[in-house]
Amino acid sequence: MKVWRQEDWADSLSASGPTEEPIRADGSEEAKKAREKAVYYLQFSGKTEYELRKKLAEQEFSPASVDSAIEFVKKYRYLDDEDYARRFVERNGNKKSRKQMVYELTQKGVARDILETVLEDMEVDEEAQILVLLAKKNYSGEDATREEKQKISAYLARKGFSYDAISAALIQYARKNRN
Repeated sequence: MKVWRQEDWADSLSASGPTEEPIRADGSEEAKKAREKAVYYLQFSGKTEYELRKKLAEQEFSPASVDSAIEFVKKYRYLDDEDYARRFVERNGNKKSRKQMVYELTQKGVARDILETVLEDMEVDEEAQILVLLAKKNYSGEDATREEKQKISAYLARKGFSYDAISAALIQYARKNRN
């Protein structure tokens, strides 16, 4: 696998297609550098529009150049918040609660309507996640004292699981361990 350096990206982009758009009068060289930098950043990991804007702004590109770069990477579908959210939920759906994923994606700048759409399409089985955590924590089920139940419930609530999911999973875990 070839490891790309920033100079390689600049050469390959200017030599072939995508950046061969007419150079604009509004800081044309800066806009071109911002586009190249955006593609360079996306080469290493997926980012949301908000994260990419922030990263380009940190490099002191003008707002017009940042907008141009964002428009460019969206045009070639290198940047898509909905796709990013779907991959995030697929990757973290069995490790994190729904609330925790919503919080993290919101921090990354994904819009609420995109989050709702993605989470409607992709189910997150919180009860199964809780059962795995209970087994990992060596929870004793029916033999647990009231304090142990409160402690484990508080732990799961801090992880972002709903009270209903916690209650159902605790009951299911106790029944499973009884048999």
